Order: sequence, then C-alpha cells, then structure tokens
Amino acid sequence: MISYSDMAERKLIIRLFSVIGTLTTLCMAIIALFNNQSTLVYPLLGSSILFASPFCLGDRVEISSLIVLYTLYALMIYLVLTGGSHGTGPIWIFIVSPVTFFVRGFKRGIIDLIIFVICVTGAFYLSSYFKFYSGYSAYFPIRIIASFIIVALLSGFYEYFRQMYSHRLIELVQKNEYLATRDPLTNLPNRRYAMEELEQFEAQQQTASIIIADVDNFKDINDQYGHSVGDEVLKHLAELFVAQLSENDMVARWGGEEFLFFLRHKNKQQATQFANDIHHALSQNRLDIGVNQLAVTVSMGISKLTADVSIDKAMHKADELLYQAKEQGKNKTCV
Repeated sequence: MISYSDMAERKLIIRLFSVIGTLTTLCMAIIALFNNQSTLVYPLLGSSILFASPFCLGDRVEISSLIVLYTLYALMIYLVLTGGSHGTGPIWIFIVSPVTFFVRGFKRGIIDLIIFVICVTGAFYLSSYFKFYSGYSAYFPIRIIASFIIVALLSGFYEYFRQMYSHRLIELVQKNEYLATRDPLTNLPNRRYAMEELEQFEAQQQTASIIIADVDNFKDINDQYGHSVGDEVLKHLAELFVAQLSENDMVARWGGEEFLFFLRHKNKQQATQFANDIHHALSQNRLDIGVNQLAVTVSMGISKLTADVSIDKAMHKADELLYQAKEQGKNKTCV
C-alpha cells in the first residue's frame, strides 16, 4: 500500500515562511535602526535569525516549524507590548492564525490561538499598566482582539473543511490503490501486487520459494456445475490458502485458476511441506454445493528464488514443474 505523506510539501512551505519571515524582520530591523528605534532593532534581528532556523535544521520539519511559529508568537506579543513602530505593531497579529493552523493543525491550532489571544490581551494590559506604550486608545485593544478572533474563526473554518476534504481524498486514493492491487473475486493480491513484492524482494538478494498452483479440472467444473460454482471454488481455495500462510508469506491470484505462493526465506524442503499441508487441507475441506460436496484439488510446482536465480527463471521453472505435476496425474507437487 502506498504511504501518503505531505512532509515534502510541509518542508517547502515552512521554508517559504522562513524566507518571508527572515527577510521581513531583517528589513524592519534595518528601518528601525535608521529611525533610531533601539527597542525594535534587536528583537527584530533575533527574530530574523530564528526565522532562518529551518535552513539549519535540515529535515527536522516539525522542530523547525515550531521554532518559526513560536518566534512569530513572541514577536507579535512584543510588538503589542511596545506598540512597534508608531503604534502599528498590533496590526501584524493577523498573520498568526493561518500560520498556526498550517503548523499545528485544526485542534491543536485552536488551543494555541486561545492561549495566544489570552497572551495578547495580557500584553495590551501590561503595556498600559507599565507604560511600555501609551498611544493605544481605550477601544483599540478590544477592536484589534475582536477582529483577530473573527479572522481566526474564519481561518479555523477553512482549516476544518480543508482537513476533512483532504482526509476523504486520501481515503479515496488509498481505497483505489487497494482495489488496484486486489483480485475482486477472491480478495487476494493480484498479479501486479505480487510482481511488485517479488521485485522488491529480489532487489534485496535474499532467498525465497515460489509455488505456482493450478486448480485441477477447473474447466470441467465450470462446464458441469456452471461458472458461479467455479467462482465459489476460487473463493474457497483463497480462504483455505490464506489460512495456511505464515505471517511473512503471501498468496496471490496469478490469473484464471492459477495462484502464486511467495514464501519468504523458506527453502525447498519447507516449501514442499507447505504444499503437502495444502493438499491435506483440501482433502479435509470439501466445497458444499447444494446437497453435494465437491472435492477440489490443485497441482503445484515449486522453484527457488535466489540472488543467482531471477524472478523470470524462477517462474519458468515453477511453471515447468506445475505441468509435470499435471502430467503425472494431478493433485501432486513437483520440486
């Protein structure tokens, strides 16, 4: 199954935030320096350095994104406390909510923004109480905070529906990917999925056994009982095969009435024992068709997949042994 992740996109966007934050605060620090606003120069320079941290932390996206976000929080609260440049500092807080929801997601973003609003409210109070900045009117903090809450709510609604749509889209893609790798009748992995697994295993240059199994007299079953019974035979076999598998092994519908067993790290002796177990299980579990029971058997060929034996060669060898089992009277396994 494909693993869906937006980590690469998050890394790109966090770095974009980083560039914008670094350049903006650096330019503001330079302007403050020329305007002799010493209370702004060092906080802005420090923020600029922290905003640049994602480029130093490499692939640690979560850490760098939190540094960017909480640096932004600290800078905003400082601008509220001091008034920023000519009392315009609080205006910058409106950029906080979209960045918060991107970094923290919907639920954690709400918690962070509630804490941020409390801190900003406190900063307005402390600014007035300790005379850090005395240029705010009596109504300015209330209107700024109320406006921020409205913007945060709108951002929150957007983030909620974006996440909901994104989750549904991912679920749909995963479902389609699952269906694309499954046989709809037996619900076993299909040929495409089996080949992908074999190719990945082959690249590791490890040893495994391959068994190709073919249902004996399947055409006769279809002709005598109908294709619906033939379908039931395949489903019956799929359930029985899966029940015999160990955790690391796999069975796939290879095509028609053929099945492929991929037994990781098993030698021919172990694979032969597994095939014998299949024969025994089939003899003990007949398929009920109405009032009758149908004895279903399979013929199998076993080959070995190693660093020196390619998938194609292993498949060809298993096919040859399968037909040899058929020629020897069916319901047999050739190695």
